[in-house]
Amino acid sequence: MHQVQLTLPELVFGVLSNKEYENGPIALGFASRVDDIITMVMKYSETGGRKVRDLVIKIATEMYVSEVERMAAEGCGFRFDAAHANVEQLEQFSMDELARKMKYNAPHLWETLGGVLARHASRMSTDMEDGTGEREEEDAYWDALDGCDMRKGWPTRTLVRQQAVMTIKKIVIVSIIVQHANQRANYLQAILGIFLQSAHAPQKVVETLARMGLSISISSIDAAIVSLSKESQRTIKTLGRTLLAAYAYDNFDIDMKTSDQRVEKSIDTLKHLTSGLLFPLQHGTTLEDLRCSRMLWEQSTYNIHAREMSHRSGKTYRDLLELHPESPSEDGISRRMQYNAWKMLSDLVEHGPVYFRRFQEVLGEPEVVEAIPVIKTPIVAARAMEFVNSTVSGNIQSITGLLAQAGIHDPNEGDDLHMPDISDYVVLFHGDLGTAERVQAMLQRRAMEDSPWNRCQYVVFVPGLFHLKMAAADALWRAFIHPVAARSDETSLMHDVGVLRPKETGIYQSKPGFRRMHQLVTYSGICRRLDCWRVEVANVDPSIKNLDDFAATEPTFSQLKEIADILSRKYVATYTLRRVRQRAGSQRDMQAENAMVINKYMLLYEELTHAMNSGDIGRVELCIVAWILVFKATGKHKYAAHMTEFLINVHFVYPPGLRHAVRYSMLVNPTGKKGSFRGVDWCVELNNLFTKVINGGKFSNHTIPRVLLESPLVQVYRNLHGVFQKNFLHTHLSTKRQEADMTLTFAELCKYFEKYQPHKMQTGRTSKLCMDDLIDVGHALMEKTEVELERDGLEVEEEGENALTLDDIAIELRL
Repeated sequence: MHQVQLTLPELVFGVLSNKEYENGPIALGFASRVDDIITMVMKYSETGGRKVRDLVIKIATEMYVSEVERMAAEGCGFRFDAAHANVEQLEQFSMDELARKMKYNAPHLWETLGGVLARHASRMSTDMEDGTGEREEEDAYWDALDGCDMRKGWPTRTLVRQQAVMTIKKIVIVSIIVQHANQRANYLQAILGIFLQSAHAPQKVVETLARMGLSISISSIDAAIVSLSKESQRTIKTLGRTLLAAYAYDNFDIDMKTSDQRVEKSIDTLKHLTSGLLFPLQHGTTLEDLRCSRMLWEQSTYNIHAREMSHRSGKTYRDLLELHPESPSEDGISRRMQYNAWKMLSDLVEHGPVYFRRFQEVLGEPEVVEAIPVIKTPIVAARAMEFVNSTVSGNIQSITGLLAQAGIHDPNEGDDLHMPDISDYVVLFHGDLGTAERVQAMLQRRAMEDSPWNRCQYVVFVPGLFHLKMAAADALWRAFIHPVAARSDETSLMHDVGVLRPKETGIYQSKPGFRRMHQLVTYSGICRRLDCWRVEVANVDPSIKNLDDFAATEPTFSQLKEIADILSRKYVATYTLRRVRQRAGSQRDMQAENAMVINKYMLLYEELTHAMNSGDIGRVELCIVAWILVFKATGKHKYAAHMTEFLINVHFVYPPGLRHAVRYSMLVNPTGKKGSFRGVDWCVELNNLFTKVINGGKFSNHTIPRVLLESPLVQVYRNLHGVFQKNFLHTHLSTKRQEADMTLTFAELCKYFEKYQPHKMQTGRTSKLCMDDLIDVGHALMEKTEVELERDGLEVEEEGENALTLDDIAIELRL
């Protein structure tokens, strides 16, 4: 090489650049040792090493830029048009899909980031192993990871989580780079921006994240919210125009407080709005089932020309007693007694000594009277309206306003060829008692109108079962706590409060509200029924002093069922109580009799709750018939009258198709899970909570227009939060708080019962109040006319329904 004046680099370059030697042994030899050559150059030549690094960086940069430009181009799936955002984009957001696309379009950049992040993986692994307390909370996520065995121990779980977190970080880094290359390639930023809005992140936080490339701008977020709101309106219109939708609405108030107390701004800050929900009529309901508006009008009490008035007026409360007849059992135990026996046994299995837990799998469920199929009910939130629902005119506006959102107007006005004519159809509207009264007044006022639309002939009102349950809890308070004489005995329900809620006895005496009464009936009822077990087994075997002793005898499940049947007859008030109370005072135990009455109505409340949660509409109706009498006995005459009229209409006036539609729409299942049915009115109250407390903007953004704009997006936001929890591996997944451990409290209350013996007969024991069997009292009052009730001083002024609190709504979910 020296003779021909050829240097080694020139020789190498000549060989590699000459196509004649492209596949020759020399070129292939150089290629196979290129790593070693570069390493030696960088090791022994500072100048050469710097040039090699510069060259590698240049090559890598060009490669990364090419990959980023490819991802930023249209068609790669990384663009998000905020002005045309839709719900499907939010619900289908997947970090796994983003990772797949990035790895496919930018394999070298993806691999490089993985290598950089993996250098510190061991430190991250150590940090994760410290958080062992979160294992159970994350089971729902890790079990769902396909291809990973999550049952081999915590190290495997830690490794999977470590890799998932690294993937999230790589996605974020690549997304920032891609958006920098093209502002429209903002898929992750747009989704995150909408999430920040739904989580009410302050504007300063959003602006900061936008500058960092992690979110879109506030104006773009607003455009996305407007787009989502418009899409919800289209969804409502599509559903409404099928005429196979039911509606529910209620009023809610928002206090738009301001710190600016100027004279020109001294106005009432309390704003009255109306919210609404729509949901499809499922379970086989057809348009023909709802095509009965004309027939119902011809029978209506508001129609002065009605031809079949006798058909409606011929049915009374007595006819309701024949609903869902039961076949007599061999042992003479009625359907209600069978439920009571099941509940007695259930409480022992769930809350008694540990031995009885073994029977959980064979416990089963009580008899189903008529079950609504378990199907998820899609619920669509309507746009909130600025109507005052507390007036009759406000209800008219609310109903027509909801129909207008659904694309339904007066068929005699307008020229929309796609709008259905509802003149011959009925529409179901759900609400509480107050709404029922105003709708009734509305129908009475509009009865003189000429057209079906103007007289609201299409309206069929359905009372909400959640408010019925609240009324039931209030009736128990009126019967067993409100009377001063009912609190005096050591075995009274008020003394249970002293053990369960010693600091709230004053609240319970005045007006406890739904949540407190619900918890009292639940907790006290469990302990009272456990005490019935203790007393009964001690009567059979005096050597048994408590339930632990009973568990030590290892009774079989069949033996427990036999004892539960005895408990349902012996410790729960039945018709035999009347005979017992005819005895001389020295032969009676008035406090034990009162305990039997309390047990009866606590069990009736539990039966209503179980029937509602399980979707057993047949049992719900049987419970309503019983509660009508209780309402009558406790002065809740409006509820008794409305529920009586409603059931008579459903079973004796409405045609079969409408009857089916009404009954099967009284309970909905938002999750599609067994035991998760809810009253429609509860869904409305939950929607109100999210609208006025959680959604609707914050600070300067907290305005009525903002509340109205975001009101249809309540469920969209909730679903988006679920999507983010799963995609970003949030550790605290459940919205439910851990259920309180009541073991010690129950033990204390059971010890109290053991001391004062409410269920052990002690002849001669007296009480200041002999508690009436409310159903017997209700039966007697149902036979009296309103004139007789007023004459006898029994017509009690009905109190307005209490405003619901967060706790009242959350208690249904055990939050």
